Amino acid sequence: NAEFGKQWYQRRVRADSNKEEEEAATKETEKITPPTKETEKITQKTKWTSEKFQKSKQQVNIDVTPKLCYSAGHMVDLLRSSNCSRYLEFKAVNRTFVHYQGELIQAPCNREQVFNCKHLKVLEKRIMMKFVTFALQIAVDSEEFQEWDKKDDMELYKSFKLTNGLIDLVRASLVVSSKEKVSAHDAIRSIKYYLKNIGIYGSMPFICPIYGAGELPQAFARFSAVFGSIYVLDISPSELHFDESGNFCGLTLQTGQKLKGQYCVVSPNYSSDSRMYSSEGLVSVSHAVYLTDCSVKPKSKVGEQDDVSLIHVLPGLLGNKSAVSGYEFGPRSMLPAEDMYMVHLTTLAGEDNDPRADLEVIVDQITASTGLLYKLFFTTQMSAEGNSVEPSLDKNVITTSFPTYNVGYSESIEEAKKSFQLLYPEEEFLPAAPNPEDIKWPDEDEAEGVEKESGIEQQENMTDISEKLTDDLDRNTVDEIKDEISAENSIVTGAD
Repeated sequence: NAEFGKQWYQRRVRADSNKEEEEAATKETEKITPPTKETEKITQKTKWTSEKFQKSKQQVNIDVTPKLCYSAGHMVDLLRSSNCSRYLEFKAVNRTFVHYQGELIQAPCNREQVFNCKHLKVLEKRIMMKFVTFALQIAVDSEEFQEWDKKDDMELYKSFKLTNGLIDLVRASLVVSSKEKVSAHDAIRSIKYYLKNIGIYGSMPFICPIYGAGELPQAFARFSAVFGSIYVLDISPSELHFDESGNFCGLTLQTGQKLKGQYCVVSPNYSSDSRMYSSEGLVSVSHAVYLTDCSVKPKSKVGEQDDVSLIHVLPGLLGNKSAVSGYEFGPRSMLPAEDMYMVHLTTLAGEDNDPRADLEVIVDQITASTGLLYKLFFTTQMSAEGNSVEPSLDKNVITTSFPTYNVGYSESIEEAKKSFQLLYPEEEFLPAAPNPEDIKWPDEDEAEGVEKESGIEQQENMTDISEKLTDDLDRNTVDEIKDEISAENSIVTGAD
């Protein structure tokens, strides 16, 4: 044992000395090697002037209700099954930022990131992995799951001996919810759904449409226009019309044009449905949009890109009463302009309904290391999470609910399906459109047969015209008759 200990000590001394020599050589190389253009792009910020910003601001797209798609969620499934995905391109979300122990850090969201996280101790990593494994493997219909009924998520975390820091990480990164109080059941379901979507398109479970969430309705609009739908832009209805029986029969646009129809689907802005404006189902959301010259946490490696990142701040960490959540969009997401970043954060509005008072201090702290180019504050009305209104066909009118205050589109898609079934109960909801290569065109023999039939019809039409003109005794010359035959023949040919 003494001889073994001596040999181990000698090997350890040699390893330490070799490590010191490598570090010294690396430092010496860094002093000698000049920075390249690629490394300068990481460390240097783009110099912005007022003139340059004015030229670039037309390229900025601001989503009023920014959302993301789960990689294996309902929206992606619908886009894939209906073939609407051909009209879209996506970027994978690659980072989640949370406020942890006084600083903004990248939250570990998978096994590799947990073990490589420098902010967690070894024991905390083991506890974290044990808890995540439990949430992933437990069955929703099992007796063990039912034991957590009517318990909140804090009891769940404490039972696994999660530290306060780990609880903050789990609630901010894995439990994706806008609710201030989450039940144990909802927490487990949220974590299971989150982990189910990891690894499909990247290390994070989300993807974002290029040019923002506004591209999704445009994709469905293009899909529908192929089958004859008509879209009128920048014109709102001024009046809805109802027949004697009280059912919808048409509407009048702001331009005065009248349109007739059997059914009407409208947003809550044109409806007097009291369910849409109840205090429980509707919330006011404050928004803050900052355009900056760099990322809040630039990546250090050459070639890495800052596309889309999530940001979560739990209540009370930065003086905020409610949880603050949002996104940072890089230039490759096509939401900000080139060499520009966009930070879009949201929170539940306070009593004064002042978005600047709700968010300015928080966003200023998050973007303290960046250069501010522009900032915008506004408020929107949204449906509270889990409180979407059940659609109903009242007088042949369906009123949609406000956008839901959460990350994904599950509730919106479910509402769309139910509304469609009310109008067309026997039809399939968004069937897949055929691919161009799957369309069967007539072969050459069939095409020649069609041409022969059209030629015979053409000759018969010419004979009828000549007989008609021959019987007309009021014609002066034969030349006029021939000219008329030729003219009418050309008209018939064009009609065919």
